[in-house]
Amino acid sequence: MKLHHIGVPVKQKLPDMANFEPIKCWATDPETTPGRVEYLFFEPGSPITEPVTSVPHLAYRVENFQEAIKGKQCVVGPMEVVPGLWIGFFWEDGNLIEYHEVPKA
Repeated sequence: MKLHHIGVPVKQKLPDMANFEPIKCWATDPETTPGRVEYLFFEPGSPITEPVTSVPHLAYRVENFQEAIKGKQCVVGPMEVVPGLWIGFFWEDGNLIEYHEVPKA
């Protein structure tokens, strides 16, 4: 498990945001922002709901998504954004945490 980014919801699209059409979300690339921040804008009708649309979160990249989320209190997801990319949001010790697994090469 590796800390990947800090997710920060915003109220309007920012320059250089990429569109994740299946979940109606726009996001910056945390690899190109200071502090590995991923700014997120959610379109109306997004399957991503509260609290993710208004509360910042820590995101961890994991090798085995199903194993990482066992026993955790899920608030949004889990969902497959694109083939092989799984995400889910969970409450842990009062903090919003995202776990995600990227497609295997």
